[in-house]
Amino acid sequence: MKGDAKPRGVEAESRALFSRVGFEPTGTDESFLDRLYEAVLEGNRTMNLTRITGRAEFDRKHVLDSLLPFLAVPELRTLPGTLTAADLGSGAGFPGLVLARFHPGWRLVLIERTQKKARFLEETARRLDLENVSVAAVDAREARTKHPALESGCELVVARAVGRVEAVSKAAAPLLGMGGRLVHYKGGSPDPEELRQGRLAAPKLGLEQAEPVPYQLPPDAERSVVISTRRSSGRKRSVAFRRT
Repeated sequence: MKGDAKPRGVEAESRALFSRVGFEPTGTDESFLDRLYEAVLEGNRTMNLTRITGRAEFDRKHVLDSLLPFLAVPELRTLPGTLTAADLGSGAGFPGLVLARFHPGWRLVLIERTQKKARFLEETARRLDLENVSVAAVDAREARTKHPALESGCELVVARAVGRVEAVSKAAAPLLGMGGRLVHYKGGSPDPEELRQGRLAAPKLGLEQAEPVPYQLPPDAERSVVISTRRSSGRKRSVAFRRT
């Protein structure tokens, strides 16, 4: 950074938004976010990773949006410091890469069946020195049997911008150990019919689907998460899902 005390990319606007939710990145953290931003821009030149390319928007809609459920939702603030988690349909690496940095005791498996994106995730994790990240370049329904870290089941599965509640639940359920949670990122007002279909499917999958938990992405965007918990074995089946 040529002697500059603060990494050039994280702007005052971003720091103010971070501070509003109690997220106070260090200088080293900001350097990490600079490198992550640069990696995504570089990858975006050869594949469709994101339409968000401005720095302030990137910090808000990718970085902060990835972290916020674990800052704003009481149930998620109390998760253990060490666990195994899977990022379902990781794409450009959100939320998985960000969670891996700010929860270093979590072992993150990024599940991405598109081979080109999976290679991007592997290279980016290496460049960012995220030793707690690995990539499963397979369909979600094959991940537990093909990735050693997932063989015993996950305590946590995260899903962001990957599909409807029922389809994501079907894909995630086989990955979860007993008591494990699926955290499905949604907008501020999830479709009631989508939620109803998810609730109907949940018991067959061994899941208990809670009501959406609302929170706000500063300055004024409404967000929510749908949390489903593994309560029983259910039926041992899963389906592919389509990214939204």
